[in-house]
Amino acid sequence: MALSLIKYLSRFALAGGLAAILLVLAAPEWLSQKTSIPLWSQTTTHSTSATHSYADMLEATMPSVVSIYSQTHTPAASLALFQDPHYANLLEGQLLANNVDKIGLGSGVIVSPEGYILTNHHIISQASRIQVKLSDGRSAAATVVGTDAATDLAVIKIELDQLVAATAAIGDKARIGDLVFAIGNPHGLGQSVSIGLISGTGRNRLGLHTFESFIQTDAAINTGNSGGALVNSKGELVAINSAHFYNSQTSLRSQGLGLAIPISIAANVLNNIVAHGQVVRGWLGIDFEAEALFDLASQAAHEFSPNLTKQGILLTGIYANSPAHLAGLQPGDRITHFDGRLVIDWNQSLDYVTNLAPGSTLSITYIPAAATLPTPAAIQTTATLGTRPSAQ
Repeated sequence: MALSLIKYLSRFALAGGLAAILLVLAAPEWLSQKTSIPLWSQTTTHSTSATHSYADMLEATMPSVVSIYSQTHTPAASLALFQDPHYANLLEGQLLANNVDKIGLGSGVIVSPEGYILTNHHIISQASRIQVKLSDGRSAAATVVGTDAATDLAVIKIELDQLVAATAAIGDKARIGDLVFAIGNPHGLGQSVSIGLISGTGRNRLGLHTFESFIQTDAAINTGNSGGALVNSKGELVAINSAHFYNSQTSLRSQGLGLAIPISIAANVLNNIVAHGQVVRGWLGIDFEAEALFDLASQAAHEFSPNLTKQGILLTGIYANSPAHLAGLQPGDRITHFDGRLVIDWNQSLDYVTNLAPGSTLSITYIPAAATLPTPAAIQTTATLGTRPSAQ
């Protein structure tokens, strides 16, 4: 009887086991829910529409950014000392080291299918050899078309086909809070992308270059990123990466304070260099101190007190036979207006003058150095602008 009972129960056990197997095969998620063990076959695949990605935009944009390697011959220190007569006897008979080859690292942006590339002046300055590497692995030697140390921009050219040129956001005003991506070759690791926001615009008076109106960003800009692209969320070029702040404690690490040259300035430099081999600017021929103390409130006050003396730019020097000299300006004079425009910001006034074509006539209102106070009389004169010398 016991044997019969066992046989009887085994039929139900066998039937239950078969039912369990069928359930697992038909609905495996039940087992996953009960055991909390995820089944690989049930892993959810998220579409790119569900999780937003900039991968497609960057994939189309990154081919326009290149890596730049520059080679510069630098005399060895012992050779330089040997050329000094004071040390010649001390070094006589000693073995002199050969010239040292210094390799510079940077980035650039292809701006036309013909091979023109925008980069920074400091990357290729005095380079004896420039090599450009594309994102697709190709490389080519580059020639210098022209440079502009005043803005730290340069144009080089390569001879390759099937080049992808960047799309520029000319006309679109960069705004604080805009999302941007810095593309370049940081520390030679290979083409990389960092993301951030535009933190500030119009940064100037930093003493880095003659003409400054930087875009500030917290997108990481490290050594090797200089000359690379700063693009917006549509993949449009908004600026050329130029510099970053650092201190002695952090050496060359990025501080989240990157500076880039706006595309409006870069495009003007590019067009001038391609057309003329250099940037052609108007030149007055003055040295000055900035004493523009006006803000919006004081500018309004000026309308009621036009004889204020703390305004404009104080001339500290005049170049001989320059347009300013021929117009009668002297050191100590204070320029208050250019073409009837009140001089409020010296940086904007400098841009105004240099953006005029050589040969243009500039109306100048100034207070002579010998004017008597408290109500000095302003004098008006005109100058025919010359061509600003290149600062290489």
